[in-house]
Amino acid sequence: MGENVKKLSMNKLRPLLIAAIVFTLFSCEKEYSSENIGVDDPLIVGVDCRISKIVYTDTAGIGTGLGSIAADINNLDILTKVTRFDSLSNTIEFIGTPTYINDTVYINPDEYFVVDVNKRISLLHGLLDPTDPFSLQFDQFYQYNAAGYLVAKDYYLTTFPASPVYRTDYIYSDGNLSRMTRTNLSTGDLDVDADLTYYNSIIPRRYIYIFPDENTYADYTQFFNFGAKNRNAVKKMTVRNYDPGNVVRDSAVSNFSNYILSRDNYVLSVQMDSVAQPSIPALPGKLSFSYHCK
Repeated sequence: MGENVKKLSMNKLRPLLIAAIVFTLFSCEKEYSSENIGVDDPLIVGVDCRISKIVYTDTAGIGTGLGSIAADINNLDILTKVTRFDSLSNTIEFIGTPTYINDTVYINPDEYFVVDVNKRISLLHGLLDPTDPFSLQFDQFYQYNAAGYLVAKDYYLTTFPASPVYRTDYIYSDGNLSRMTRTNLSTGDLDVDADLTYYNSIIPRRYIYIFPDENTYADYTQFFNFGAKNRNAVKKMTVRNYDPGNVVRDSAVSNFSNYILSRDNYVLSVQMDSVAQPSIPALPGKLSFSYHCK
């Protein structure tokens, strides 16, 4: 009699256990694919998509949300708004609303980007102090090679005559930015340099731009066209700042690991440890990506 009761009880529990397992698997898949809402297969991002949002969370403890940067992109694939949000203080840190006039993209009345015939950024006109409209102005010119990669930037103060200040050179290896140098043209000394390594086996689609010298306009870097992107997923980035005489003042090292990709090879999330990199608009932790598709 006792054995029959046990068998009966197990028969009644078995459907509940199966249902619980199915629910658990479904819940895990939903969590895994939460960055790709709105497609038939939650693990397929799309055919022609680009990053529209980066959410960064603390990986210690319960994974506290740290913040996000999000782009509003319209049906014509044009950026209309950028918002950076601080989750810890529940405040908006930055809002940018670009205005388009012919080949010029104004990010405010005093600063703008110019787009070339290939729809790539060819010029940035900015202020030394973006918070001061009376600050000294500069022009930064962008150069691309035949393969479409950004290979140099020339930075001039818009005095009369124009005064060259910095030259940034990007060196590529196998389709990946491997080294960057920014030189002070008045002294010939290094101002900043960087070395990068990559995962040979991870080849993501339309992943983040990495320009280690960018520390002022990074909020826009991921959402405008700066040419071809790195072929592989970045593994490590080391950035060094210099004092006069090529003396290293400080350095910042970031490692990237635990990549999760969609079935069509878009990066859904990655772990970025160590310190913040000004060129990447996110804090160290888990970076999760959403995409806008044409």
